[in-house]
Amino acid sequence: MLLALLIIIPVACDFTRPQKGFRLAVPTTEYFYNYIVGHLKPFLESKGYRITIVPAASTLEAAQLVAGGQADLTLINNHSTTIAIKLGDEASRLRTIMPLTTRVLFAFSKIPLRDSTTAIEFFGGKRVGIESIGGETNLTVARFLSASGIKPDSFVTFEDNPDVVVFWDRFYGERVTAWGEKGWYQYRFRSNFINFIHLHDHALRPFKLPALPGNLNSMIVNTLATDVILVGNKNLGENACYLLASEIFQSKVDLIHLDVMYSQIKEDFDKETLLFPLHQGTFSYLLRDQPTFFERYAESLALGISLLAIIYSGFQAVQSRIRRNQKERIDEYFLEFLEIRADKTIIGDERVRKLDMLFERALIQMTNEKLDRADFMILSRLIQQDLMMLRFKS
Repeated sequence: MLLALLIIIPVACDFTRPQKGFRLAVPTTEYFYNYIVGHLKPFLESKGYRITIVPAASTLEAAQLVAGGQADLTLINNHSTTIAIKLGDEASRLRTIMPLTTRVLFAFSKIPLRDSTTAIEFFGGKRVGIESIGGETNLTVARFLSASGIKPDSFVTFEDNPDVVVFWDRFYGERVTAWGEKGWYQYRFRSNFINFIHLHDHALRPFKLPALPGNLNSMIVNTLATDVILVGNKNLGENACYLLASEIFQSKVDLIHLDVMYSQIKEDFDKETLLFPLHQGTFSYLLRDQPTFFERYAESLALGISLLAIIYSGFQAVQSRIRRNQKERIDEYFLEFLEIRADKTIIGDERVRKLDMLFERALIQMTNEKLDRADFMILSRLIQQDLMMLRFKS
């Protein structure tokens, strides 16, 4: 049993064998998350990780899968408090592994816009097109507009004849270009709307995207930005998350070669505005230069010492039990010797035969390690002395 514990515990221990296989829940309706996963999966697999994609119907469902333990990781906008609220108590099981990139809010109108167009003019009474009904963008924009007192006509998908469309994307993504090429007009949010939203949600920040120098139709965009965060279950091993965060932070340049948006990966991100608390593994990585090895793994080392103490105590208990059994067994032989010596009816050859049989039985038990060698020697001397006296008398 003790040997089995010695084998099983190190194998299952996050300290000695950190998790290298992760199930990544990805909402099939979210273009941007699938775009990131297209980079992240092969990147991590090239570093020796095993990544299994778990499809989800929405960002909410992906987060529920992670909270429930059916997946290990997922992606979410850092400002998605509506998602956190809908998760209820399950939200307490989620932890932020790290921010991966900045995501920018874009809006387009089917009709031309004045520079002075307000948010209420842009959204009010309009059919607002989003990626998927009930998805993360739908919930977020609905929350923005509700807080601003703006009432759209309805939310519809991009394909359902919208008047305006809203989506999150990277700085100069293909979708932004595609909507412009289809003849739609980009909207620049006014500062009062941006400042109002930022006041209500500090995870969102004002963002000015400069015009693309090589495109005469490109324009400066005043909008909002957020971070896409990698989220995991809080029960993921500290060492596993430490190594995962380290791999991504240390290989940032490799990701930038895939897309410049990963230049936003940085260790000095604002931890106060995180939607979910920072995972202890990432926290340990960010403080890697401050604590010593023993401080960082104090709990694991304490567990190891406790296990060694338990194993040693068990070994001592087994040894004590063996010695006790040996003592009880030698006592039986001593008592039998005393009975033979005290029995005056046993004389001559009969006494010799009984003493020889007693010595032979004790020798066999000692050979089988069922008698302590020192106790056997004492019994042996007593028997030999008694036999010598018998032979001398005869």
